[in-house]
Amino acid sequence: MKHLLILASLFATALPATSKPLKVFILAGQSNMEGHAKIETFDYIGDDPATAPLLKQMRGADGKPAVCNHVWISYLTGMGEENGEGFGKLTAGYGSRQKPDQDGGKIGPEFTFGLTLDAVLNEPVLIIKTAWGGKSLHTDFRPPSAGAYELNDYQRKFYYGPKGHGVPEDMTQWLADKKKDTGHYYRLMVEHVKRVLADPKRVCPAYDASAGYEIAGFAWLQGWNDMVDGHTYPDRGKSGRFAVYSDLLAHFIRDVRNDLGAPKLPFIIGVMGVGGAKAGADTVAFREAMTAPSLLPEFNGNVFAVPTSPFWSEELGAIDDKRQQVRQMGFYLNSKHKDHANADGHMTEEQKREYLKQFETKLISSAEVALWQRGASNAGYHYLGCSKTFAQMGKAFAEALLRKPSTASAEIKEGEMAGYLFGPAEKVPEEFNGGFSLYAAAWPLVGTYPGHKFQTGLCGTWMHPQWTDAQKPKEKCYTDIEGGLGWWRDTHFPTTTPKFIMGGVGPNFSFIANGPGYGAGTWEKPRGQYGVAQLSPWLLFPLDGLNLKQGTKGELFGYGYLPLPLTNPKATTAGKNVPTGNHCWTLFLNTANFKGPATFFTPFFWTQAIVEHPEWGGLLLDSRPAGPNKAIQMETQHVPAVLNSQHARVAPTSFPVGPDGTSTVLHRLTAYKKAALWDEVQKWFDGGAPADGAIKAEASAVHAFREGGGSNWSIYPPGTKREEKVPLAWSAFATSFTPNPITFGYKWNEQLTRTGDGLVTLPEYYQLGTNARNKPQWAVMQPKDVPADLGLTQHRFVTPPEKPQEPRTTPDDAESCWKKPGPKAGPFKAKLGDGSVVTYYWYRFADQPAMLNADLTDAEREQVQARVEKLHRTWTKERNYLTPPDVGTLASIDPALILTPPKGLEIGYVPIATRQELEAP
Repeated sequence: MKHLLILASLFATALPATSKPLKVFILAGQSNMEGHAKIETFDYIGDDPATAPLLKQMRGADGKPAVCNHVWISYLTGMGEENGEGFGKLTAGYGSRQKPDQDGGKIGPEFTFGLTLDAVLNEPVLIIKTAWGGKSLHTDFRPPSAGAYELNDYQRKFYYGPKGHGVPEDMTQWLADKKKDTGHYYRLMVEHVKRVLADPKRVCPAYDASAGYEIAGFAWLQGWNDMVDGHTYPDRGKSGRFAVYSDLLAHFIRDVRNDLGAPKLPFIIGVMGVGGAKAGADTVAFREAMTAPSLLPEFNGNVFAVPTSPFWSEELGAIDDKRQQVRQMGFYLNSKHKDHANADGHMTEEQKREYLKQFETKLISSAEVALWQRGASNAGYHYLGCSKTFAQMGKAFAEALLRKPSTASAEIKEGEMAGYLFGPAEKVPEEFNGGFSLYAAAWPLVGTYPGHKFQTGLCGTWMHPQWTDAQKPKEKCYTDIEGGLGWWRDTHFPTTTPKFIMGGVGPNFSFIANGPGYGAGTWEKPRGQYGVAQLSPWLLFPLDGLNLKQGTKGELFGYGYLPLPLTNPKATTAGKNVPTGNHCWTLFLNTANFKGPATFFTPFFWTQAIVEHPEWGGLLLDSRPAGPNKAIQMETQHVPAVLNSQHARVAPTSFPVGPDGTSTVLHRLTAYKKAALWDEVQKWFDGGAPADGAIKAEASAVHAFREGGGSNWSIYPPGTKREEKVPLAWSAFATSFTPNPITFGYKWNEQLTRTGDGLVTLPEYYQLGTNARNKPQWAVMQPKDVPADLGLTQHRFVTPPEKPQEPRTTPDDAESCWKKPGPKAGPFKAKLGDGSVVTYYWYRFADQPAMLNADLTDAEREQVQARVEKLHRTWTKERNYLTPPDVGTLASIDPALILTPPKGLEIGYVPIATRQELEAP
């Protein structure tokens, strides 16, 4: 140390005189601010072209760690009560230390933090670092204004309950110790900073007393001991679990500024990055809690959250996961676990060591062993002791503090990402005009439900009437079936799991039907609520759309529409001399727990519009076949984003991902001839043999997918004109592909996306640039390259506060079609995974409200009743109707919607939802 001080003095005399105040930066935290990356791992930094330049900066011409020209450091650390100071010119070795005043052979963030300052400022800089391992914010660094540590409800109940693991033996002593420990390291930190600043020249010989000093920034890297404390922060998995930490950190920032007399001191929060992109839910929640203070208005423009997860080594993390499996196996052997090799305890210590050695050799390759030795030197909670991680971290902290405070964060405004993804499919002959089916992947597109502005469909299609050029209406007549999986603004009970709606659209959106009792209009003026009839006795279709099982993540949802001759053609419609056909377009499902016909559009749903537009008679889906060559797209109308004129961030958006790292989104798009099912069913209804419901293969044509398609997803603020919306660089991170001719999916750029828990998350950050045609385009930015003072990294996409959704109801009037003739059994209740409760009754099929509003006479309804009873007896829900998929697994409908009819109502009766509301707390 004496030698270092002599060198420091020599270097100081070589500096030119300066009248600038000495810039002082403070680093504080626990073990990761200490730093556990051994210098021996430096070579690993050079293996990556992106960080190789940083390694050159970290080494001198002699290959040894560089010594900063103009940066000095004072470092207070220690173990227990044995604290001490190391100081001198900044170089490697000021990481974790066994003895505070001796080089520990490790680095933390301080090394590249100082190197970055040195390169930019070229003037004297003093770093004051205080760090101790295993210290919490809730107790050890607790700021004075937060008050005394108080037990929460969980602790009061647990600590004063029965004695056991985790319960203090002596509460009086525990409370006394807690009082003594509270704020102890906060006080040590502040006292040391003040002691150094009382005589800066002791540490920094270049200090000019006439110019003084300025405290130019503070960086905080801490959190592990708070994150893993299940007593101070109970309620694992619940929203707001770590809110107390956010509050404590805000107090900490205020108190540091007050105690050091720097009311606007720029402050960096190094956000917990352990686990990287694959971190668990609790770690992600803690990251959000660490970020929260930077979003407070009082800290706008001078408190910045800098994520450290982008600097985590994913490849070393994967090896560490395997090392953990080896450690776990050692535990199994020592504990004589019943499912493992030493269950009977016969193994000697030598045999256990040999078994573990072989187990490790099979699990971890020699290349992985070499990579680990090159890049890692500690445990996962210490960022694997990887110098590449700590080097990038320190650089990022310095760069964030070097940026001049700006109002950029105030310029950030809300926007959205919207547009289409396109799935190109080969055409099939036009005679395959009798409906379609497909398998669409179902998954949570966003990680947090963003409120009722959110509207997007997953991959699907539109089924329009097939017209020749001569038949096409002269005036606009848009009509189709365009439902599918997704989220809609009028959904009352949404979650991140998609729902399914039928999406029947009458001419020019005059009528919309999404399911039984669910459509446009009001009950006083219905415009589609009676457009869909319930067909299956085994499936309940809620008033808010059909629920999938919560947690669905990439499974395939099979659905399609084929016409059934349930009704007969009519020469009149609503008493007018215009015809109604008998195409009852029936929803067929293929899921893990329900298969077969579920519901159908009544023909009158389509033709009620022709009462006022008789020129459309015979041209709508009640009569016309369906065009077989449909657009295949994913329509996104709103995913939240924030942006300014040059930068943007999109809410975390994900796709399902398989073991091979690719995503399957569509499979087996099939077009049918009308004869695929219709002819056999018509013969059956006319008195012939029962139709088995099997769709004829020879009357089916499967579309072949091809690569390409692309995207026009764009990011823009509200009110942007269509031609001014700027697309994002989709092809930079996504490539469409066809693993087989009837499957469509995507491959992903592993450097720009992150994968975990069955999902691949797309890039969040973008910078405005231009494409190859010199047109504006949002280009992907790596999180580590996003300037902290923009406010983008601090922004949190959360579910906005909204009033509880009103129940979905149906008419309660005793004279209404819901009561006359009314149900035969009920009420019954189904509790769904979306938190709602559906009240339903069992109606005779012909007496359900949709059939009473289908423009059918009593005799016509009874004829349909007889036909449906035939279906109920013969077509069960366990067998296949649609051809099963060749890939993946089938999604499940919410199990609460799979019903068994009451005794005596098995044939000819159907469940009808009459009310849906949030479950009472």
